[in-house]
Amino acid sequence: MKIIIKTILLLSIAVGLTDEQLAQIKDKTEDSLLAPNFTLKSLESRSFAKIKYHIRNVLDESLKWEETYGEFPIDVQDMINKGAISLDDEFVKWVFELEFEKNNDKLSGQITANAISEEIKVVYNIENDAFSFFTSNENNMTFDSTITLDSLRGKVILINFWATWCGPCRMEIPDFNELYDKYNEQGFEVLAISISDPRGPLLEFKNAYNIFYPILYGNQREMSKIQMEYGGIYSIPISFLIDKSGEVIRVYPGAIIKQFDPSMYTDLVMNIENALSK
Repeated sequence: MKIIIKTILLLSIAVGLTDEQLAQIKDKTEDSLLAPNFTLKSLESRSFAKIKYHIRNVLDESLKWEETYGEFPIDVQDMINKGAISLDDEFVKWVFELEFEKNNDKLSGQITANAISEEIKVVYNIENDAFSFFTSNENNMTFDSTITLDSLRGKVILINFWATWCGPCRMEIPDFNELYDKYNEQGFEVLAISISDPRGPLLEFKNAYNIFYPILYGNQREMSKIQMEYGGIYSIPISFLIDKSGEVIRVYPGAIIKQFDPSMYTDLVMNIENALSK
């Protein structure tokens, strides 16, 4: 596997890998192009998907309320009492505040959800259709997990080897955030494997740089093993694109930054979309 990935890396530096080239590589080895499996600890951003769903539902029901009663509801409890809103385990963890303004049929205002058991507030701006999060404890925005690569089979995955001290790695973050936001619901995942940082500094860095995708880490023995299995990671950043079957289809040595290397970024986007469509 190590030799195969090195071969892909050398080819990727010069030109993009075609299906024919991939077939030739496979013909010359008894091994496959499956990305080496690993299991690492992970820091992941809380998506707040359930409360976002409830907030949007409150908005929809508030619009129906205004059509029925000629005014917007003042309190969510009134909507609950009249059966406009149904409760579930997630809904009851939050207290809602409603602020509606309507001028010339243009609706603005916000819906705020305050968590009962933790210091966090989710605010939905109606006019901009945007969510904001407020907390006095940044740890509320992140949760700890464990990720095994093989468990993500069926997804298209970008594995990015990086470190907090790496300047070009930091510059990739906004573009990776954008790709993650655009394609994640279609089955695209970004796994940022830190080659040297422990949990504490990674958490501080994640909060400071607002990284949306999972950050993976492990002890030095684990990281050395993974780096060698991926052909020997001697410089960062370097990224591997994995298709739904778990095969390495593209290697990107160096930083993938749309502003400074649009051709590499465009190549990545093209390969992500092609892999997702299969």
